[in-house]
Amino acid sequence: MNEPFDAVIEGDLVYMRLAGSVDADSVPRLAEQVAAAKALVKGESERRGEKVAVLFDISDFTGAYAVGAMLEMKSLEEHNRPYTARTAVFGGSAAAQVAAELTLALIHRDSLKLFATKEEALAWLSEK
Repeated sequence: MNEPFDAVIEGDLVYMRLAGSVDADSVPRLAEQVAAAKALVKGESERRGEKVAVLFDISDFTGAYAVGAMLEMKSLEEHNRPYTARTAVFGGSAAAQVAAELTLALIHRDSLKLFATKEEALAWLSEK
């Protein structure tokens, strides 16, 4: 992936991935990608007639970001609230985990959790 962020449908999940670092120069491109992800999540939820589960991979995210990037991620989550049942974020370096924890603290949502591994994230998403 050459882009800092992308979102696709994988089976019955929306799979999102944030990779590399997102400096101030990258924020406008990130904003475009976030807008596309918002449309994808809303469209998939409406197509299914139910909320979707999101698996968010930060395994290749360095944890380095401009403030605008964190605001874009917050905007994505706020937009997606009516369309998502649960969002599981997983992976990443210690710095990426700290960045994710800071963003999660700003969001205050019980249906959004951070996990060390993809397996833990998938297990939580599959709970009813």
